[in-house]
Amino acid sequence: NAFDGKWELNVAKSKFSPGPGPKSETVTVANGTTSVEGTESTGQPFKWSFTPTPGKAVPIDGQEGGTVEEKSSGRTIDHTWTGPGGNTHGHGVVSKDGKTMTYTQTGKDAKGQAVHYVYIFEKQ
Repeated sequence: NAFDGKWELNVAKSKFSPGPGPKSETVTVANGTTSVEGTESTGQPFKWSFTPTPGKAVPIDGQEGGTVEEKSSGRTIDHTWTGPGGNTHGHGVVSKDGKTMTYTQTGKDAKGQAVHYVYIFEKQ
C-alpha cells in the first residue's frame, strides 16, 4: 500500500481556505488503521483514528463523525467525511517516488461555508 508509513504535514507548502490550518499534523497508516495527531492553529492538540472498510461508513475514534473510503487504487484514495464540522470529500495521491502525499479536501464546514484544503505530507 503506497499510503503505509508515517507522513508529516509540510505546513508551509499546504493551503487552507478558509484558514488557518493546523500547526502540525502526523498521519500514520499501519496494519489497516489510519491514525492522525497534531496541533490545531489554536494550540489545541488533537488525536483520532479509524480503520476503513471500503464502501462502508466507519466511526472515527477520538472525534465525532465518520468516513467512507470510496475507492483506493495504487497511489490514490478517496473518502467522504461527515460530522459536526461539516461534510467534505477527500482525494489523496502519493507521488510516483513515494515521498510525497497530496490530500485535497473540499466541501462545506458546519456553517455551510465552502472549504478547500490542500495538505502536503512528506514521508518520514
